[in-house]
Amino acid sequence: MGRENRPRAPLEEEDPKKLKRLFAFFESMVTNGDEYVAELLSVTILARIGDDKKVLTTAYKYMGKETRKSSDEIEKFWGRY
Repeated sequence: MGRENRPRAPLEEEDPKKLKRLFAFFESMVTNGDEYVAELLSVTILARIGDDKKVLTTAYKYMGKETRKSSDEIEKFWGRY
């Protein structure tokens, strides 16, 4: 069978400590990287997270201020906000 493009487990079932570290890394990408790093995060990872409203809602709990801002921007771009 082909590899699925969805997360292997619902986001809320993942280890909260791992999620906190992961989203802290995303926040670091947005705040410490250049504009291309921030754009890469937005159009790849954050756009995919936004494909599933339930996953996005859960992810909001772990997002830092700048990651949330980038997520909101990509959601507006795709007309999902």
